[in-house]
Amino acid sequence: MNVLVNGIGITQSGGLAVLEKLLKECLEADVGDKFVFILTNSTLVNSLVSRYQAYERFEFRFLETRNYMYRLYFENVKFKDIVSESGIDLIYNFTGSAQPYLDCAQLVKIQNLLFYSKTLNKAYKDNFKFILLVRQVLLKSLFFRFMLRKTKYMEIQSKHVEGYLSDFINLANKKIFIKSDFDVADFSIKAPKRYDFSKKIMLLYIVGPHFETMHKNFSDFTRGMVELIKLGVDFELGITLTKDQLAKSSLWDKSLDSRTNFYGYLNDPQDIESLFCDNVILVSTSIIETLGLHVLEAIRNGVVVITPNENYAQEVYGKKGYSYRLFDMNSLSHTVTDVINDKRIITDKILSQQKYIRENEMSKFDSIVGVFRKVLNV
Repeated sequence: MNVLVNGIGITQSGGLAVLEKLLKECLEADVGDKFVFILTNSTLVNSLVSRYQAYERFEFRFLETRNYMYRLYFENVKFKDIVSESGIDLIYNFTGSAQPYLDCAQLVKIQNLLFYSKTLNKAYKDNFKFILLVRQVLLKSLFFRFMLRKTKYMEIQSKHVEGYLSDFINLANKKIFIKSDFDVADFSIKAPKRYDFSKKIMLLYIVGPHFETMHKNFSDFTRGMVELIKLGVDFELGITLTKDQLAKSSLWDKSLDSRTNFYGYLNDPQDIESLFCDNVILVSTSIIETLGLHVLEAIRNGVVVITPNENYAQEVYGKKGYSYRLFDMNSLSHTVTDVINDKRIITDKILSQQKYIRENEMSKFDSIVGVFRKVLNV
């Protein structure tokens, strides 16, 4: 089995974490299986690849970052040569694209739901971001939806993804595989953190440099924290951005500076895990996510999480966690006070959520190699 892995566009920590899990799974394939990876050339990608270059079954090729038109040309023209010269049996499109006119079996991984969310589209319109809606969503969605309509096999990370896709694409003739991208082995689930609300709590917000994009909905977090001050709650903030980044953003409120720990961008998983401490509450305000690894990591590490009351969050994290209504600053601040008032049952709620994600993730395919063999019928 020779597989071409199209990882063009993976540059951030979330995508890299999933890419490394893919590499580990491919190491469990049969001795004769080969994997050719096409990746975007970047420092973080090169650092990851350096740990796996010694394995004979892997071949890595790098593409310099250009524009979408060049990417379309490369994937649909240059890929044809790669398929021929390397004897490729299957193209694994790791970042949601496809090659509609290549005569080769293909599997498309859906990691991005930005083009398949009615709620996100409405948020652009309600905020009068019509030009951004066209540029960031609608134009790109034309290409991706066309490609998916021509695709038979898809891999998704969670059942909710199928529901969101079905709002825009007819899935009647598609074969969809649900595969876990999260390690939920029993040994990795940690005991719930301790919460003492007579002491100061920390509200933690984990996000990358793209925090101002509409789907991250950062304004909900800022407004909710300002409202929390008005409620007299004793808290501090932890955020994976720099003070300079936030000072330049219209979405930030400088009145929060004095109580904020500015960690900057964290790429090392151990650095992120060190943030999950006693009396920490993780807040996520994303309008849409395929998985939300940072939220799953928080739950795995025994931390209370607050997420939007949206279908994706209920499917991935369970219905027994704490949630708030999107775009409602009072709802978020009041949910924080609900956590404080629930101090006697917090441990039970964390354990319940951990049990849910363990069972939910373990019900999926645990290795991509099994999916490859299903597609190729071998």
